[in-house]
Amino acid sequence: MLRCYKSIKLRYSGRAYAILVSTNRRFSKININEVMKFNDIIRSKATWRRLAIASIAILLVEGASAAICLYVDRIGVGRPLWDPDLQEAGRNWDDQGTIIDPEIGGYRASGAKENREFPSGLRSCGAAFGDSFVGGAETPDDKGWVEQLSHLLGCRIDNYAVGNYGTDQAYLRFLRIDDRSPIALLGINPNNIEDNIGQYDAFLGAPLVPTAVKGRFLLDPPGHLRWVPQPALDRDGFLRLNRAPAAMLPNSYFLPDTRDGPVTPSFPYTVTLVRVLMKPRLVATLAQYAPWGPLYDVRHPSGALQLMTAICQSFAEVAKSRGQRPLIVFLPGTASFREKAFHGEFEYAPLADRLRAAGIETLDLGPPLTDELSGQSPCVLFTHQRHGLSWLAPLLPCGGHYSVMANTLIAKEVAAELQRRKFPAPTPSQNPAKSN
Repeated sequence: MLRCYKSIKLRYSGRAYAILVSTNRRFSKININEVMKFNDIIRSKATWRRLAIASIAILLVEGASAAICLYVDRIGVGRPLWDPDLQEAGRNWDDQGTIIDPEIGGYRASGAKENREFPSGLRSCGAAFGDSFVGGAETPDDKGWVEQLSHLLGCRIDNYAVGNYGTDQAYLRFLRIDDRSPIALLGINPNNIEDNIGQYDAFLGAPLVPTAVKGRFLLDPPGHLRWVPQPALDRDGFLRLNRAPAAMLPNSYFLPDTRDGPVTPSFPYTVTLVRVLMKPRLVATLAQYAPWGPLYDVRHPSGALQLMTAICQSFAEVAKSRGQRPLIVFLPGTASFREKAFHGEFEYAPLADRLRAAGIETLDLGPPLTDELSGQSPCVLFTHQRHGLSWLAPLLPCGGHYSVMANTLIAKEVAAELQRRKFPAPTPSQNPAKSN
């Protein structure tokens, strides 16, 4: 029995191909066109296989990038992506459109916070301005540090703080109220530096609500503050603001797709992810700095430090012109303690240094609160835990506002500072309820 076999041999010399087919040692030549067709088929299949593998890889990378973008958008480091839900924005306008303050921004606030120990109508020995960290948010009304300070001094401190206010809005409220009590306190939440240069907190992670819209101060070259009011809005205007914010808020620093603003998601999502990961706010957070820490650098392009310094100086000047004695109180947050733990300094130190150099009286509560902790975690100073951030902030997985314990410590520190600096001795406020 004869064993038959075939072998195909390709020889390449220049552009010529030859195929020799051997069967029982008999050779014959095959048409060169058939060989080239056969070779093209093989190459075509290999090409399609490579394209399929590449397409699958791209889909996997794009899907993973999109998933990571969505995760980063939800872990509490601001709003890295800008893709507003206009239906939600419309509903929020319907709920809050009638309570906004068209001049200062935020919601309309009237009068001071209620103080049951020293009701309104009594002569006050001071007034406090700021945001929710001054207002005593997330604590009983009588346990905020301003109310506890009133108790220690034996007189009413009018608390004009409004939640979500920037330092600029607190200053405008100070001007509007024209308070003439002997002491004027301005509380500085370190993240106020972001509020002062922005006009819509939703760019930084706040809900799409009309009370998040505000004006802002611009610092003219001579160093004068010039207020740019928020745009007049109705429901359609608010939706336009969310749809095309740059056209409605041209002076807002954190506009989408700018250096420090959120990124508009688009294909390819790998590029979107890279842009998100390069955002200074996220980079600072991952490096254990406060997210707004870079804004306290005098070289930052926003000019945020210079603007905040000017606002604080103006507050102090107006207070003195009214016969008041001003005190700027620094209120460190969880990110402040984290930065201090990792980098040895509170993020707001450059502002405190500039104000002291300008002869403005300040009280930095960071060092005394740290001393009071006696090795405890700073989390005991705040109201709730944030376990979702533990991988970003392993030493301080907490947040919220000051706890009752922290408010008590702050009240004692402020009272002691007023006495040490020989601020005007308070005139006791007589509570009619107690005199009966």
